[in-house]
Amino acid sequence: MFSFTLSRQVVTSFDGTPLGVQTVTSPDTPADAPVLLLANGLGATVTAYRFLLSRFSRTFRFVSWDYRGLYGSGRPVGGYDSLDVASHAKDALAVLDALQLDEVHALGWSMGVQVLIELYREAPDRFATLVLHNGVAGRPWDSVAGTELFKELMDPVLEASQRVDFLIERAVARVVDWEGFLPLAMRVGLVSRELDREVFLDVASGFKSLDMHLYLELLRRLGRHDAFDVLPQIAVPTLILQGAKDVLTPLAIAERMARTIPGAQLEVLPGGTHYAAVEMPQLLNRHLARFWDVAGLDVADGGDASGGRR
Repeated sequence: MFSFTLSRQVVTSFDGTPLGVQTVTSPDTPADAPVLLLANGLGATVTAYRFLLSRFSRTFRFVSWDYRGLYGSGRPVGGYDSLDVASHAKDALAVLDALQLDEVHALGWSMGVQVLIELYREAPDRFATLVLHNGVAGRPWDSVAGTELFKELMDPVLEASQRVDFLIERAVARVVDWEGFLPLAMRVGLVSRELDREVFLDVASGFKSLDMHLYLELLRRLGRHDAFDVLPQIAVPTLILQGAKDVLTPLAIAERMARTIPGAQLEVLPGGTHYAAVEMPQLLNRHLARFWDVAGLDVADGGDASGGRR
């Protein structure tokens, strides 16, 4: 069983919004270990990375933060206008400054991909390496499910949903607790049967505590963000990890990103969905170990909490 120490603190961001920040270490983590900045998927927390935390506990100190308005972070002082991706990138920069971290390795999943690319626009000198997992550089609704069908549809649907946010909150609570939820998600291809059910349900249960009106607004702002113009400027070693069956952020977009970022490496996770990190953690960790080894990091095995999954 992997044991770690999760330290929490509050950092004040550029506009006064309080941010919940987590630092994760284990008894094996060297005091001078470099930092891996983890940018969460929307609605997830740092614990969703538990298999990565276990495997690389001797390589990194881990730092993450809750997006403004979610979990341990306060509502944005500037209102909904400061829920855009650029504000989340400025939050990340505030975290780095508060912790006096000049340069970090960085890994983002889903929404975290957009946040880290936007952070690169703001502060390219703060990156040592970059890992982009199951995300897009911008405008995710333009390519969801590999079609443009949702391009003009998603924002009006999300706006309409905000008018009945209380009903959505009730529905989310019931769905997450419904025993048929996970089998249905597997049946429609949102997750694979290789999924670590305990981890996934732990992540999903967090949605019951969210302010759904704000969450839907985050989705709207995410859908309008575009940072594809930043990709040709990225000048640090970059790895793109993509689930082959991810319907939310399709493989074709990952391939486009790999072609656009100079020297980027693309690794495809066969059968992996948007939740590949908890479906095939050993395979994902092997790709990460090779990437960071080439980058000159000590990737000695810190243990394996993946339960033997590939």
